[in-house]
Amino acid sequence: MLSPGDPAPDFDLQGTADGGAGAYRLSAATNRAPAVVAFVLGDDSKSRTVLSALADADWASVSDAVAVFGVLPAGIDDCRSLAAALSLPYPLLADTHGVATQFGVRKQGGSIQRAAFVVDQRCRVQVATVFDDTDGTTPALDTVLRGHAEL
Repeated sequence: MLSPGDPAPDFDLQGTADGGAGAYRLSAATNRAPAVVAFVLGDDSKSRTVLSALADADWASVSDAVAVFGVLPAGIDDCRSLAAALSLPYPLLADTHGVATQFGVRKQGGSIQRAAFVVDQRCRVQVATVFDDTDGTTPALDTVLRGHAEL
């Protein structure tokens, strides 16, 4: 898994956009504001908890601007369906290009480690945290919020 200080791999992925689809590039987003990139496994309860917590986070309390991306190892139709079901206010990106592997969150068996990265405007990782909750909470989100506030 990438560590703070590592360069964040740039990506250009299809993602949800107001019920449709659009292209998202990490470097373009970080030119305007720091970004949060959260990897989830799929449409399971723990991933839904992480995605919903990101949607409910009070980003305005820590920053004037932030780009939030959820990344799912699935096609755009699956991303669109999940984003609509959760009413996500941020894009859910279809990782069809191995971005999870580049960030070091793909496990040996092929599944994804639920994790989040705060990427600064130089496209460097500032925070890397794992969502390893077992009780339905997302304590790692506090780490993400604090890390973003420090930028």
